[in-house]
Amino acid sequence: MPDLMKRRPRWERLLRGVSLRSMAPVPPVAPPRDPARLVARALNEARFESFLSELKGRGPITLVVNDPHRLPPAASILPALIARADAAGIKRGWRLLVATGSHCFDQAARADYEEGILGKLGSRFETRLWHDAFDPDALAPLGSFRLNRWIVEGAGTIAIGSTEPHYFAGVTGAHKTLTVGLMGIDNLRDNHRAATLEGAGPLRTVGNPVFDGIAAVITALEGSGRRLFALNQLISGKRLAGCLAGPPLEILERALPAVRSMFVHAIPAPVDLLVAVVASPLDRTFYQADKGIKNVEVAVRTGGVLLLDAACPEGVGIDNFLAILRRADDESGTLAQIRQQGYALGDHKAVRLRRLTDTRGVRIGIISRDIPLSTARLLHVVVHPDRESAAAWALEELAGIAGPGGLIVNDAGNVCIRIRSGEE
Repeated sequence: MPDLMKRRPRWERLLRGVSLRSMAPVPPVAPPRDPARLVARALNEARFESFLSELKGRGPITLVVNDPHRLPPAASILPALIARADAAGIKRGWRLLVATGSHCFDQAARADYEEGILGKLGSRFETRLWHDAFDPDALAPLGSFRLNRWIVEGAGTIAIGSTEPHYFAGVTGAHKTLTVGLMGIDNLRDNHRAATLEGAGPLRTVGNPVFDGIAAVITALEGSGRRLFALNQLISGKRLAGCLAGPPLEILERALPAVRSMFVHAIPAPVDLLVAVVASPLDRTFYQADKGIKNVEVAVRTGGVLLLDAACPEGVGIDNFLAILRRADDESGTLAQIRQQGYALGDHKAVRLRRLTDTRGVRIGIISRDIPLSTARLLHVVVHPDRESAAAWALEELAGIAGPGGLIVNDAGNVCIRIRSGEE
């Protein structure tokens, strides 16, 4: 069946009259023809065999992967891990743990995802578990934290993540998979509450309260004697462009220059029209696609127009944050509600959205057939069924502006925009 998304009219054609630039991820180097070599080199540099030898005979090895809302492991990673373990004499005792955070998935979605990740290696994983942040029996204490029992009580864990900017946690990666993905709901809520504080932002790790909370969990795990091995992918499109392996926080630090080079673009000044195109899997729900707004919103001027190009076939997704929007029409109201009622998971989205639409007066259009009009009114956005109607609306909103300027950001769920300083 043809990919209908590829046949949609290009924004450049629909937005004639707007001076447009286009930006997308730029890999540090051309993706290799054989990504397996990247994985092999990363495992060699991290002395993966030494990690395996320490775990031999100490119980099951837990492989932790992200849930379907994140990028899955590249096809070359899992076979390389299993082959090395086989060579080290570890042929049994693997178990799969899917780090879901607060997300929930039905049985059919779980089965499809496991099959897609494991393929022919499925029989090697004797037990499989999807994290449940709301189930106290699934959790075990680690100091002041409560994490999935498998990671707290197990001797060794391997985590696979992908590294790209995150709009309030700084950077994603295996460190986030191992922590936010496996926390109990109370710790998860505490961590995300910090997203409303000063310092939380994309590519900020120093002085970022959200990142500091994540790093504290990693430090507690390693300090308790748990052996952690992480692999971070750099993904360009759907291809593996880089791979780092080793201790979670160490490889994150090593990845930061490549992440900045690949995902961060600078522009001289905010534009009149910003088009944020969100790629799969982040385009499934508004809750996830909203990252495409947060990463790039600095690029649209106050009073400008922002188009979020995300199909959102599953609708809003996690909708806890809508409750605060029903009670507050502006940014100050949302902050007052949090002070009065306490933080609920997702409230940071409400604060940032009201700041953009009401404090800054940015007009937002969403290209989706699956966001109800009633929800759109609550979000203070306009929903459009296709690119044509969204473009016509945007041009009408910009009428009267001489020579409007615009920016198209492809893969906006991962790409970040910053405004270039005068000294650059």
